[in-house]
Amino acid sequence: MKAEKTTLGLLSSFSGLPDQSPFGAARSIKTEARLKTPPLEWLESPIDLRDTVRVANEKIDYAISPIFRAGRAALITGLGASSKSTLLKELAIAVTTGKSALGMNVPKPGKAVLILAEDTGEDAHRSLNAIFQAMNLSDDDVALVHKRLIIFAAAGSDCVIVSSEGDKSSLRLDQLINFVQELGDVRLVGLDPAIALTRGRELDELAQRDLANTIERIAFETGAAVIVISHAAKSVQYQQEVGSHASRGSGAITDAFRLEVLMRVMTPREAKDFRIDDLQRHRFVRMQVTKANSLPPDLMHPVWLERVNGGALTLSSLKPATVTRPRSALELFFEANPETGELSPISLSFATWKVKALDAGLLTGKTDSARDMSARRLLATIKSSKWIEVHQGIYKPTDEGIAELLG
Repeated sequence: MKAEKTTLGLLSSFSGLPDQSPFGAARSIKTEARLKTPPLEWLESPIDLRDTVRVANEKIDYAISPIFRAGRAALITGLGASSKSTLLKELAIAVTTGKSALGMNVPKPGKAVLILAEDTGEDAHRSLNAIFQAMNLSDDDVALVHKRLIIFAAAGSDCVIVSSEGDKSSLRLDQLINFVQELGDVRLVGLDPAIALTRGRELDELAQRDLANTIERIAFETGAAVIVISHAAKSVQYQQEVGSHASRGSGAITDAFRLEVLMRVMTPREAKDFRIDDLQRHRFVRMQVTKANSLPPDLMHPVWLERVNGGALTLSSLKPATVTRPRSALELFFEANPETGELSPISLSFATWKVKALDAGLLTGKTDSARDMSARRLLATIKSSKWIEVHQGIYKPTDEGIAELLG
């Protein structure tokens, strides 16, 4: 049978192209059927965007409000002896008793599971007793802790749970998840420290990403907030403005988490600002959220904690002393090392210092001559305090000036 020949006209040739009508013109749009997309076997189905408004208006489930969300993982990092482990234990006690701790509250009390790979049983008992006293727990509160808090003091034990070929870590991970699920009502899982959970190197990005994914899996499958403790790079101790990625290693572990909290002992300069004797500054620890994808900015300001008997933490009422204009003017003669954040004295001409003082809002006057006179008076004031000296028109801090600012 002979095939029928079809004549294709000019207008017919455009019939299969997309609608070219102007924006806003009436069109016939069908919304009944959703787009048919081929499945990606290695991922779950795409989210239904029609749920956006409903989900966005649902109340967030915080294990510890307003920072740690249930069903998600978070990182607490800091140098050694910055009370990271103590913070984790206090948060666990808050979760099990429902009592507020360190400015945070617990909307829904429940159980907590801690694996402490650096604690012996004696270590755990002593620190818990100090926390009981610092939190002023009643006998009923302590009874709740006994009932709801499960601690594995695992110093000297192999706690690796990140899977690798030829070991039992995958089985351990499944056992941990099953254990938490069978307990029921677990609101917090704490793992301390991160380095004990994997055989991978800290500088290995793939190993650190695997570790973070493993911890997130525990959070997703148990519905608990999972907090892991890591060690920070030494440079964070002297940085004035601390950002994210403070954790030691490749940085991949921070990339994988939605939340990072940094713990840091008070620096000599901060002690000066708060008028704290240098011998006492180690009592104070700065806690700050350094990475958070959804927290408002006011929750990322640093909070000061004080170490009391037994190393327990309490919320400090520290307030910085009023900084005078002369002292602020002296600060302009110091710059932070871009890598370590440590402050070092620098030399400046009068003209260069005046520009910095003007930018800092330290000068008064509405005219150039008035501001110049204000700058000369302010510079003379800090010079008369013996904080700076001048040689051939160049000013630099004296030993007294360095001691005043850096201690």
